Amino acid sequence: MGVREEHKAVYEVAENYLEAGRTGDIELMKKVFHDDATIFGIFEGDMLGGPISLLYEWMESFGAANEIDGVILSVDVEGTIASVKVQADNWCGYNFTDFLNLLKTDKGWVVINKMFNHT
Repeated sequence: MGVREEHKAVYEVAENYLEAGRTGDIELMKKVFHDDATIFGIFEGDMLGGPISLLYEWMESFGAANEIDGVILSVDVEGTIASVKVQADNWCGYNFTDFLNLLKTDKGWVVINKMFNHT
């Protein structure tokens, strides 16, 4: 795959991330993240972090977030690693800036870590 195709593939993962949030589709979100992925950030003044299952639990409790105003701000790819910056406003009433760190595996691009800032 060439550079342009890799960028496109990483961008598609980020689009799936936003779509999963909009629709509340936990199964789609699980395809975005590696099974051993982690999540870390500050939420309402407290550090939150641990396994990515925390995100799935949050989605389960809040459901679909049809009102998300999401935009992919940047995509940076270097070989088998990538980083994506996503702004997701009004995700169940909250605004987030997310940094998604991806790794290209034999199954394609997957997010291995999500760091977020809540505003």
